[in-house]
Amino acid sequence: MKAVFFRRHGGPEVMEYGDVPDPGAGPGQVLVDVHAASVNGADWKVRAGSYAPVAGFPYIPGRDVSGVVGAMGPGVTDFSVGDAVFGICDVGQEAVTRRRWRSRRRSLRASRPACRTSTPRRWR
Repeated sequence: MKAVFFRRHGGPEVMEYGDVPDPGAGPGQVLVDVHAASVNGADWKVRAGSYAPVAGFPYIPGRDVSGVVGAMGPGVTDFSVGDAVFGICDVGQEAVTRRRWRSRRRSLRASRPACRTSTPRRWR
């Protein structure tokens, strides 16, 4: 799949766009089909190497996510495929992180209220 990522710490010049492998959901993890993700201050600090250590390279920024559950690993019983969810992943705690799909610890998952959408918003 296509993603924006970096292979080493540095400035904006280390950002790349290209193909990365599709992730899988391991035990206790869910795989989320991402409808919207943000890039916030923590993401650019991770890129610069001045925040928490990353789980590995290539690293794809976008810790805040909204979407639907696409698959579940063994042991996940509190979600179903198709559930609308949102969450924030702790930096360095990602088992697998991808722009299109996001796999994270299920303890960080939350059901998205029906009145909320994945429509990107700009805060002033």
